[in-house]
Amino acid sequence: MRQSNRLISLLAVLATSALCFGEGWPKWMGPNGDNISTEPIASKWPASGPQKIWEQKVGVGYSSPIALDGKVYLLYQVGAQDTLTAFDANTGNKVWSQAYECGVPADRSGPQDTNPDSGMPLVLATPAIDGDKIYTYGGGGDLVCRNLADGSAIWHINVLKELNERILQWAQSSSPLVTDKVVYVSAGKGGPAAVMVDKTNGRILWKSQAENGGYAAPILADVGGVQQLVIFGNQALIGMNPQTGQTLWSFPWTNRAQVNAATPIYHDGHLFISSDYQTGCMMLSLTPNGATKDWQKRDIQQKFQPGVLDHDYYYVNSGGTLKCMHWPDGKIVWEASDPKLRLNEGGSIVRDGDKLITMSERGKLSLVKATPQGYAVISQMQLFDFGQVWSSPLIYRDRLYTMGKDTLICLDIGPQAALAPGSPDYLVARSR
Repeated sequence: MRQSNRLISLLAVLATSALCFGEGWPKWMGPNGDNISTEPIASKWPASGPQKIWEQKVGVGYSSPIALDGKVYLLYQVGAQDTLTAFDANTGNKVWSQAYECGVPADRSGPQDTNPDSGMPLVLATPAIDGDKIYTYGGGGDLVCRNLADGSAIWHINVLKELNERILQWAQSSSPLVTDKVVYVSAGKGGPAAVMVDKTNGRILWKSQAENGGYAAPILADVGGVQQLVIFGNQALIGMNPQTGQTLWSFPWTNRAQVNAATPIYHDGHLFISSDYQTGCMMLSLTPNGATKDWQKRDIQQKFQPGVLDHDYYYVNSGGTLKCMHWPDGKIVWEASDPKLRLNEGGSIVRDGDKLITMSERGKLSLVKATPQGYAVISQMQLFDFGQVWSSPLIYRDRLYTMGKDTLICLDIGPQAALAPGSPDYLVARSR
């Protein structure tokens, strides 16, 4: 009788489980652009780490996976082809795969040994899904709109060729910003810093007044009911009129490497940026007509991975050290000095509840409880043997999807992850 009741409960949960799934993770930094997941996850992992559900060999690159409606999408490079593939989220089977010739081969050694000016751009930007379309921005400047159903191309332009610009030193890595009618992308060097593109046909509608693009993703800031497009170029932070591309305000911001790559964070009238190479960070106050500097420090130095702002606390990888900063005054509340938690400069973080899932640059995956009061490393596993794991993990439907050197892996991290696989309790928990 007890087993019968358990079976009935399991069937009831299975029947309604689809209603429990979130809205997916359709773009860089998630649906709300904050790197915060609301998926249910386990409070700890087994000693050996989460169970591997599937893995798929892919090409190379540093784009992050995204997910929607039971599929996971990843942009990578195979030889001289930028390739976008849709995988079944449950099985890892390829649903479709589409590619184009970008004209230059991938270099498996990665950007530290690659100079795109010599003809080797890589895939770094993350795709964006909007409605029944998916948009990608390749390392060589190819902006492509595809049908989500089968990946067929609707339009394809090369932004750098359209602008007669040069490619950035480490290739075009700025993820596209898609709105209801247009797409914004940061451009190259020697011309406009950004462009606005018509979503329906790929036609460039404006070229920004400001020059020289960067690696960071553009964002839109709602400032007192007035939207501003924020572009973090490699020589300046720029606020633009999103309808015209005209400069509203600008602050010089550069470093010896000319690399500004971490996505700016905007909240409640305050804008935060940070760069590595001994540059530091800055907080601005925005108004509909301009911006003023609140403070500038060296406490936080982000190379390219964004942090997570959760209420009034910003959790961030600063030069390999996990830190918690109070928003917006910039006070460092704590920093993780634990030698087990070495993110290295390219390590990434995603927040879920009061926990962070971190991926170190060298492939160590960690579950960390992080609150304003402090942090505690709960579970860890060495997932990849690779020194440049720069793709950010994706949490979707109780699972973690993450890319190493040339492999996409799916792990079970849901509430059942600490239970014995195959047990009735595991099956009930897995269906939620």
